[in-house]
Amino acid sequence: MTYASGQEAVNMTMKTGVTVAQAGLILTNDGTNNTVDLTAVSEVGLFISADESERDAAGALVTAAGATVSAYPMGGVMLVVATASQTWTTGLPVYATNAGLATTSSASSAKKIGLYVGPGEATTAVAGASLIRVATAGAAIA
Repeated sequence: MTYASGQEAVNMTMKTGVTVAQAGLILTNDGTNNTVDLTAVSEVGLFISADESERDAAGALVTAAGATVSAYPMGGVMLVVATASQTWTTGLPVYATNAGLATTSSASSAKKIGLYVGPGEATTAVAGASLIRVATAGAAIA
């Protein structure tokens, strides 16, 4: 399965000092600088990263102003990186949390990014190691 079936990735400028280490992370808008940032628990998710953010010639992730990342606008079924040790059942609401990860918890005013549409499963004990299928058409918009 592709990360975002039927979607085309767009190139976005990252917030200075922020990097994306893998595909499937939830991104939000940093309205101060009109750039994208990894979501925090109470922020609205707008994009899902298509891959890592920009790297320099030595292979290090770029943290300087102007670094870019390719991302899919939310709206279809997407593969999203989950927090550690979550139990997912079909139809369960999925929320954005810190570091651009997905969680089952709506605590701390977490914003809904959609519904889990995969088979029942438990994610690994390592945060960021599991990708889950999320129907993002029902994402929170405010």
